[in-house]
Amino acid sequence: MNKMQNTDADRTLRESFGAAGKSYGYDSVSAEFREFKEFKVKWSRSNGWADFEVSDYTKDAPPDVLEELAKMIFSRISGKEDDYPEAFISWITADEFVRNKQSVYLSRCRNVTRTPVGKYIDLNGSYDRLEGLGLVKRDVDTVINWTKQPNVKRVGYCSVLMKVVTISSVFDDPSIPEFVSDFVLYHELIHIKKGFDPFGRKHGPDFRTLERLHPQYKEAEDWLKRLRLYV
Repeated sequence: MNKMQNTDADRTLRESFGAAGKSYGYDSVSAEFREFKEFKVKWSRSNGWADFEVSDYTKDAPPDVLEELAKMIFSRISGKEDDYPEAFISWITADEFVRNKQSVYLSRCRNVTRTPVGKYIDLNGSYDRLEGLGLVKRDVDTVINWTKQPNVKRVGYCSVLMKVVTISSVFDDPSIPEFVSDFVLYHELIHIKKGFDPFGRKHGPDFRTLERLHPQYKEAEDWLKRLRLYV
């Protein structure tokens, strides 16, 4: 995006949030793009004014998407639990969004190797086994990584929007049965499969039902508890 396009995008953002703010009684509204790792919107406000920092992943969003996002944010600030607007959901979950933003997201992830091949374990093998069990279908847009440094607090995590899965290198260890890392990967791929959930209902009953389809679910859970690790 060139300088002129940046200026246009910045102006559209300010105008979108300014117009939405006026309809909610805010006289002074400022908004600017920020290079957050994850997609998010931060704000501060007081009597009559509001200031917003909006993920720069939306910098090339169509004006109607930014307008709907601004309206929804102000609605939430006012105390309403409105759903994300359909235009915004359609745009941010489109295949084109992932393909355009995924590399940027990965460049902002500090503790990822950007490869599924570890020192001892290749996560492609885990993916193959899960696919062979009929638990997942391979998605060419989904990127799988090891962490650079072992992470014991979050042994598996993912960005659903960016289709990036990261598995802690604590499992890159031949002494741990392969079905344990398979299960952790499966857990994260369920999140990818279920898709964007704006309200963060991550581990509901339907999720747990899918999780228990893994034939060694119980053994994997036992191993995680033994290692004092959790997904």
